[in-house]
Amino acid sequence: MNKGKNFNLFLMDGEVTGRIKCTLANWTGIAYKIPRAYLDRCKGRTDLKQSGVYFLFGKNDKDEDAVYIGQAGIRIS
Repeated sequence: MNKGKNFNLFLMDGEVTGRIKCTLANWTGIAYKIPRAYLDRCKGRTDLKQSGVYFLFGKNDKDEDAVYIGQAGIRIS
């Protein structure tokens, strides 16, 4: 039988359509949901200057849902 999990969603801008930080109990990873329009608000955040994996969601040339998965290195500046 699987055990339940507890995760925390932090609405960084106080609204569900803005930036969201997600943490999971007993896991060291952190997930962020950041809409493209909010990227400029993230430039000074030290917690986002780490290596990680990112997902870009959008549409392809045939207007179908598509996702690009990339790896980000540690930001120096």
